[in-house]
Amino acid sequence: MKGKKPIIYPFYHLSVNKNKGSFSLVAIDDQNIRQNWQIRYLYLQKELETVQSKLQKFLSVEKPQYTIWLESTFPKETAKLKDIELKINDLKQFIFEVELDSLLHNRSVAISYHFLLQKKNKKLPNIVSHVACADSLPNNEKTDEIPDNNWKRNSHDSKIKAAFRTIARLLHPDANNSVSPEKMERWYAAQMAYKAKDLELLESLCYLEEKQPEALPIAIIQKRIVVLDKTLQKKKKELEGCLGHPAWGFSLCQIDRQYIRKIKIWINEKIKEKNKEFNRLNDKMRGWKLEANRLLLKNKTKKKRSKKKLSKKK
Repeated sequence: MKGKKPIIYPFYHLSVNKNKGSFSLVAIDDQNIRQNWQIRYLYLQKELETVQSKLQKFLSVEKPQYTIWLESTFPKETAKLKDIELKINDLKQFIFEVELDSLLHNRSVAISYHFLLQKKNKKLPNIVSHVACADSLPNNEKTDEIPDNNWKRNSHDSKIKAAFRTIARLLHPDANNSVSPEKMERWYAAQMAYKAKDLELLESLCYLEEKQPEALPIAIIQKRIVVLDKTLQKKKKELEGCLGHPAWGFSLCQIDRQYIRKIKIWINEKIKEKNKEFNRLNDKMRGWKLEANRLLLKNKTKKKRSKKKLSKKK
């Protein structure tokens, strides 16, 4: 054994001797285990890199070119579509506020709708004190306290900032003299992920820069594989959604009459879909309005009856 270094195996297996009732440690070589994890890690890196580059090309090159062409070719249709989308976004925002208000104040959605609508129109609500009565809730009942989750948000934000700093050191053009186009794409993707506060994507982009996982422990490789796998699945779904978009492959397609007809059909169908969604949201709000009016009328009749009873007693 002189001149040879002893081989240290970090993994051991317990084998039980049934006759003697004793345990013995059997050394297991971890080279195969490490190799399998490394292969998986590198495979996920490559897959994520290809998917991310395709997405980045679509979002930064093809989609902007397509939108410019679409607005110049179909100005009326695009303006109409934008208008409907803005209305839908406003309605969704208002519906979200109503549902949140009903959750926080522990009252029905219809009453919250009425209250917020009056608040939006800058009218003083006359029914604020009777809201709980109309909704069959006691006035003195306190709403459940919502726990403060600021510490969670702060920790999440700090992780995002740390991940973005590491990416900036690796990919920022000012920090690196020679930056390849692939790295520039990753840098733009990192900026978008930072704006969207996507921690998994930022971490995955950090891992893409580490091509040699030999020095890493197996536990860290396993953790990184989980993060990479999650990000890859998410990005694949996003890519599948982009594949159905007419802007996909716009830089390579030939713009002829058939293509223009196809896009016109698509945009008209999109307008129909958005109109349906807008009508559905409007119907939802109409239902809330009717329910609020019913509850308020009920409350008014209760008040009148109570007044009559008081007058009779006097």
